[in-house]
Amino acid sequence: MTGIGSELLGVIAVGIGAAAVLYAGLHATRKAGLRPAPWLLPAGIGLAMVCYSVWADYAWFGRARDALPQNAQVLVVGRDSQPWAPWTYLAPVAVRFAALDPDQITDGEAGTRRAPIMLVERRGQTVIVPQEFDCAGGRIRPARGDWTAATGDPAFAAVCDGGGADG
Repeated sequence: MTGIGSELLGVIAVGIGAAAVLYAGLHATRKAGLRPAPWLLPAGIGLAMVCYSVWADYAWFGRARDALPQNAQVLVVGRDSQPWAPWTYLAPVAVRFAALDPDQITDGEAGTRRAPIMLVERRGQTVIVPQEFDCAGGRIRPARGDWTAATGDPAFAAVCDGGGADG
């Protein structure tokens, strides 16, 4: 299970765990003769679920990056703010990134190089896009596309300047 289903399952599990811990703590408090407020149990469960959700949003990028092949380089990270998570307007959360495994770079025809670019999205499937690079001509061509200038393209810099597996 991936995506929203596993996140929802995680939030529910955290809610159940928080309910058990809070219930035991409130029960012990009552046995000690104190009278805790009745709203503490649902408020504590809700707070635990929100904290887990925030942690999962901000920790996703690190976990996804760690799952990449050993030598893979992150080329660019897309961050976004989400209306249902107002704190992301203060600190935008990583929702997508592009990565390149230098070990996958191969030499193509007429002095070009080929490399598969991994496009990883938070709640989507990872897509691998093969691209060709004309290092001498400063051009890049996506699969089934036309050659375009590679001005400022991080993949071009990684493939042509970084060398890759062949040099």
